[in-house]
Amino acid sequence: MKRLLASLLGFRQAPTSEVAKRVAPTGRVGRVRVGIITIIEEEFEAAKSVFGLNHNIAGTPYFVDCDQDTREWDLALIQASDRSNVPISADATDFMEDLRPQVMILLGVAGGLCDDKNQGRDGIRTGDVVFADQVNYVEFLKIDNNAARVRTYAIDHPSEPLRKNVCAPISKTFSIRDALDADHQPPDAGAPCKIHVGGIVSAEKVLGDVHSPVQKQLLEPFDKPLAVDMESIGMARAVCHGRGSFWYHPRYVIIRGISDLVADGENNEQRAQWKSFAAHAAALVARQFVQTLPLDIGGN
Repeated sequence: MKRLLASLLGFRQAPTSEVAKRVAPTGRVGRVRVGIITIIEEEFEAAKSVFGLNHNIAGTPYFVDCDQDTREWDLALIQASDRSNVPISADATDFMEDLRPQVMILLGVAGGLCDDKNQGRDGIRTGDVVFADQVNYVEFLKIDNNAARVRTYAIDHPSEPLRKNVCAPISKTFSIRDALDADHQPPDAGAPCKIHVGGIVSAEKVLGDVHSPVQKQLLEPFDKPLAVDMESIGMARAVCHGRGSFWYHPRYVIIRGISDLVADGENNEQRAQWKSFAAHAAALVARQFVQTLPLDIGGN
């Protein structure tokens, strides 16, 4: 009866072997459980060291822990081809096609946003780490009567179940300071190194001039996010587009260490001083995320 009904409805019952293959899809290079994308050299080196991903899959940009005849790995890492959203979107798309990661992590540093008193929003400071819960694009605006009106297109925000079940608990229980070693200490010994969960805005410009009217106009509509970067919307769009098969359901998280505060007049100097530590702190949080991630993430 079931076969007859399926036939009448135009469905074909897949063999068990075919179903199994579709549940665990393999890409052009192989299969990986978690894929990590970094942007600048400091981020890549921090992730490579913290996760021990020193083996390059020949002929690809991917770094894994060892060679595998099965072409299956738990983790794979790349350094993006370039900064900004368009290259990241292409890199994330290639990653999904090559290795079919179940979860992707956009890992690196970002600028912390400030309140009207030029203090970090929600107390955010350099050396802190943010799990992003939403992504906003500051560039897609309509300028009308000297006001910026936000426009949108289809994206995937960071996975809500992963945020609720993994990221939020880590923000309450994991101590970055306890995970640091003697070689990786913050430039300011009093830095709290806290973990936050909050929004992120993504731009195509390096927003580093607190006095710039262009920067002020771009950021004005976004009074709640905690940080700004140049890559998150590229990841958000790529994952949205990459969910093109019924059998492949990738999700992603964004983990950003705060290397500077956007409202600080010494933004460039601050970033130069903090970016290596911020990248390392973010990598430590990402490692905790991977270690906490359930083995069966089908429901997350």
